[in-house]
Amino acid sequence: MKLDVNEKAYRILDGIDAERKVFELPGGKVTVLDLGVTNDGGNDIGVGIKVAEATMGGLGKISVAGNKIHVKIDKHPAVATLSCQMAGWRMKTDGKTAIGSGPARVPANQPEKTIAMVGYMEKPKRVALLLETDVIPNEENAKTILEKSGAKDAIVGAFRGSSMVGLMNVMARVVEMGFYRMEHLKYDVKNTVSGEGTCPIPKITKDLMFTSNDALIYGGDVVIKTKNWDESLTGRMSSSNSPAYGRPFKEIFEGVGGDFYKIDAGIFAPAKIKIIDADTGREYVAGKINEEIVSSL
Repeated sequence: MKLDVNEKAYRILDGIDAERKVFELPGGKVTVLDLGVTNDGGNDIGVGIKVAEATMGGLGKISVAGNKIHVKIDKHPAVATLSCQMAGWRMKTDGKTAIGSGPARVPANQPEKTIAMVGYMEKPKRVALLLETDVIPNEENAKTILEKSGAKDAIVGAFRGSSMVGLMNVMARVVEMGFYRMEHLKYDVKNTVSGEGTCPIPKITKDLMFTSNDALIYGGDVVIKTKNWDESLTGRMSSSNSPAYGRPFKEIFEGVGGDFYKIDAGIFAPAKIKIIDADTGREYVAGKINEEIVSSL
């Protein structure tokens, strides 16, 4: 299976008009796009859509209508979400942590367990990575990207999490959240056929980290088609199965002393999810949209 997710994402990012910083290194070239880290380039919703599509290796399509985002992945959804889109590569820039997503994670094996579990691998000559960061990546980061990925050419889109680009990047993970839950429940995501979902887009405020999570876990509506579904998992696929359910995410976060790793993993799931078994045509539904919390976003 040759999907060329890095090549697809590279072309998407290379087509964005943005300030560029190029590192010419002995191991190759790294081009960093400044998508609002030091300028106002992070305010463009169109750029945000392109960035989010690039994180999925060009396998997913995104549209926005009103205050809702719609994500559609017709083929290879596990590769698009878990292998590419998931925020699975962390690196330090001037002492601060940058969070990486995108198809460069595949050849770089970041994280190795997830890449191996999905089973898709490619060794491209050029790769694409997205970094949520408050600092422009430096030469050391550029070296790391080339060394880990084995590529000779890399393009990196850098953006702030508090920007429109950052917001679109997070909200576009609504389908990925369903796949993350499947992985956590040990379901074989290689059986999946397609995925799509919608989610409300919260306003950009100082509480964006909290309200974006509220939008996903209380407003995310996901449909995944798969083969050989395990019916016993259905009730555990929605965020409503978590003991933390029902409270705003800020309250959940503060209740564990601000430690993400102490939050019950079951809350990181869509509000509502429908599973369609491609073998039998049967549909299984868990959860519902929490209108009370969604209306406050």
